[in-house]
Amino acid sequence: MKLIDRTILSDLFSNASLSERLRSHLLLHTSHNDKVQRLLIGLVKGSYVEPHFHELSHQWEMFIVMEGVIEVCLYNEFGEVKRKFMVGENTNCSVVEFSPGDIHSVECISEKALMMEVKEGPFDSNNAKSFPRW
Repeated sequence: MKLIDRTILSDLFSNASLSERLRSHLLLHTSHNDKVQRLLIGLVKGSYVEPHFHELSHQWEMFIVMEGVIEVCLYNEFGEVKRKFMVGENTNCSVVEFSPGDIHSVECISEKALMMEVKEGPFDSNNAKSFPRW
């Protein structure tokens, strides 16, 4: 059994504040070879995940925003924003799932945000993300 308490989450946000990327990960799976990859991501305001996509057919990913608010942008192949929306507290959405090939970015809008990411494994850092050539 794993129990994630407020002390662990406080540490996650502290680590995010000290990180250059303004986010920190807590892996809940035991290995990058696990069939289901799941992790908690603590973000602080200004954390920005640049536009990227996942090329491989099994690389869908789901974000479940548990605290705070993130802004998600979806882009077309020319770099134009197709859709922009908020996910999290006091919004119309708390879960978003991306299909392989969806070009997306994420930004933490609230002072902090906590989200769970779920995706199919295994995880291979060499094929983790691809960046559009705009």
